[in-house]
Amino acid sequence: MATLGDLRALVRTQTETTDSELPNGTLDWYLQQAFDRTVAAENTWPSYEAWWNLTLPAGEQLIPIPSDCNRASINSLVDANDGYPDLRLNMVDYETAEDFYQRANTTFSTYPFEYSIWAGQFHMWPRPNFTEARTYILRGHRFPIDWVSKGDNEQVDADPRLHLPLAHYAIALAYAQQEDETLEQVYMGRWQRDVEAARGAIMEPSRQQPLGFGGGRRDFRRGTQININTPRGI
Repeated sequence: MATLGDLRALVRTQTETTDSELPNGTLDWYLQQAFDRTVAAENTWPSYEAWWNLTLPAGEQLIPIPSDCNRASINSLVDANDGYPDLRLNMVDYETAEDFYQRANTTFSTYPFEYSIWAGQFHMWPRPNFTEARTYILRGHRFPIDWVSKGDNEQVDADPRLHLPLAHYAIALAYAQQEDETLEQVYMGRWQRDVEAARGAIMEPSRQQPLGFGGGRRDFRRGTQININTPRGI
């Protein structure tokens, strides 16, 4: 894991510059650009996976989306209340919900089972009319924190495999400042290649467990391995 101080030192060592020649303010700006361009390659970096507990007050239809939630990467919104547990709501575009629900001016005394996103809020459908607040669990990906502003000892808020490429990008900008176009292109190319290589590894989808021929099959209800010919309940 690299810290801001580690990346600063690496960039200055490679470019043979001092603190006065490449001040922290300038170098941090380079690293921030490097970070922003790197993480913008994906909305669903695994290191940003998160949950939020949300509350829908009684009689309300809107739930504000958490400010640190990346709306483009929302995976699910689940009703986690007793009596109707673990219902994953369907996401529907606002226009469709507007046509179907608002045109009918429908109010139900039941649970919402769909939602739309508009103006930074979840709009619950059909319009709820229950008398007690309800809890929902939002699953998705958060935005990265502003780690650059936190000082030397703050670690990069990204997968460790993306840390060194940030230094390559900053080195390229430092050489651009020195009007060395050749080395600028060398290190900018290195940043791009390293990010793409790391991205491929980080975003590799999880694989299913390999099949075990002759070893029976997994019984998900009991968490054990059983023989394919064994009758249920034995």
